[in-house]
Amino acid sequence: MSILDHHLLHFLDELPENAEGLEAASFLRKVLGPEQALAATEQHSLRRKAFLQRGNRDFKLLTRKGLEQATHPMVAVWRARELSKISPGGSFWDATCGLGADSIALARAGMTVVSSDLDPRTAHCAAYNLAEAEGLTGNTLVLSCDATEGAVKASGMLIDPDRRTAGRRRLNPAAWSPSLDQCLKLLGQVEIGCVKLAPALEPNEEILSQGTLCWVSFERELKEVTLFTGLARAESPERRVVALSLDGGEATLAGVPITLAPMDPGKVGDIGWLANPDPALLRSGLLEFEAKRHGMLPLAPQLAWLGGHERPSSPFLKARRVLGSTQADPRRVRKMLAEHDVGPLEIWKRGHPDPAEVLARRFRGRGSRRAILAIGRLEQGHQAWLLDLNPDPSA
Repeated sequence: MSILDHHLLHFLDELPENAEGLEAASFLRKVLGPEQALAATEQHSLRRKAFLQRGNRDFKLLTRKGLEQATHPMVAVWRARELSKISPGGSFWDATCGLGADSIALARAGMTVVSSDLDPRTAHCAAYNLAEAEGLTGNTLVLSCDATEGAVKASGMLIDPDRRTAGRRRLNPAAWSPSLDQCLKLLGQVEIGCVKLAPALEPNEEILSQGTLCWVSFERELKEVTLFTGLARAESPERRVVALSLDGGEATLAGVPITLAPMDPGKVGDIGWLANPDPALLRSGLLEFEAKRHGMLPLAPQLAWLGGHERPSSPFLKARRVLGSTQADPRRVRKMLAEHDVGPLEIWKRGHPDPAEVLARRFRGRGSRRAILAIGRLEQGHQAWLLDLNPDPSA
């Protein structure tokens, strides 16, 4: 089955939702020819992956590359909601639409959307997915064209440049397709613009001057960085952080980076609470900004953990009460564990070369209680903090 023979995809709908590879392949071989069954089996595998990894049921026709690059559905819904606040019912061009995740979210938010992709095969997948998506009314328009050619006129524009060359991710914005310079030029021609950047990209002053950067995480995993331009940018030079959760929760922080001196090395063992930041907060450069708001300090330069005497209420800080602390020497750690009747361990680590599972075996105590052992690199070696597993010790 070629990607164009989507009329055969209805056979996939006859499969049980939880059908695994062998079961699906066996059924499809009975109703399709060998080549068609092979292609249909691949589509079934990609559909299952889209659902299991992302909870996405909107993708009915996929490519492997398209799924790897697709926006997480929760992030797409968040962005569409943000853009619809600025321009309710406005027109938007999803200029590098991929499989159509953002286009579907924008359309569901009430926007008039035109979608396009440079690759005709991918554009075909997007057209099929939009046509089959629940909750969309009216006709959908999907083009196969180069985003840099300005084929669509709209008040808003979303660009997600291809950051892969020969299958490898590229951090150099000049190597993206379209390049970052091309993206910014295009966004300068519309009222509302946003371009998705590589999460690992370190923003420079030139990028920061173009608009407002927003780091977005889902379930404490950094998903993307978006640069909002035009009417979508904030009036002040703030950076934004958004943390999304599976239950639909959303937390937002806006601020500017500040610098805090780390805690006195002699006091890191006396803290009452240790906080592990959301990766979006860490990448945004707002860690110390949030630390100051909650009376905490960095435990050491480059460690990215915060310490304090009061429990922070920030949704961007995963905080646990400290039960004890010592140098990360197995004998000293086991003594500390014995004092608290701790046996099995969950490991948090920063700056330690060994895998967490190796450290969990090495430091495991003989007690019955479970706890967290945080091991971090200080200027003078590694320190271990024993943390309460319960996020709310009063419960």
